[in-house]
Amino acid sequence: MRTADRLSFQRSADLTGQIEEGVATRLPQLVSLRFRMDDPSRFVKTAGTRSIYRRELEARRLPENSVGGATALFLAIGWELANGQRLSPAQNAAIFRQTTSGLQSSPLLRQSHARRQQESEMRLIIAALWLEEARARASSARLTKELSDAVWRDMKTITSNDMRAYDVTAKGFTER
Repeated sequence: MRTADRLSFQRSADLTGQIEEGVATRLPQLVSLRFRMDDPSRFVKTAGTRSIYRRELEARRLPENSVGGATALFLAIGWELANGQRLSPAQNAAIFRQTTSGLQSSPLLRQSHARRQQESEMRLIIAALWLEEARARASSARLTKELSDAVWRDMKTITSNDMRAYDVTAKGFTER
């Protein structure tokens, strides 16, 4: 069985609600960004992030119920916002390939569907919040730069990677 398939999960609507509630409650501990949007926790609790991440997964041709798809989307959005550049479809596909390859030895392969869903949805929710915040800040260069710097810092904290030190090529992330 391919790694990408082994990283998929069967989504539980009940678990989705629990994850959203948990992320909404812990949002200040998960990201350093001081949101400008009205009540980001409520936005998460009322499923506002779902339509955003589903739209992005579809647009980037990433699988929805997959740790690989969620991780690739999270990394792609983090890179885009930290660098102020949009990725091409080929670059998104390269990140997905690199991500699924890197997850081949992940303990998540042996975890339950619920655990894989939890890991995936946390990444998807944060990525969707960043995108919504980017939309809300789009009219101000200063606020956009503030978002970019916060996402860059958070990506370093969450992934231990400096997204500004990488380019995205046909192989995925490569050091500049």
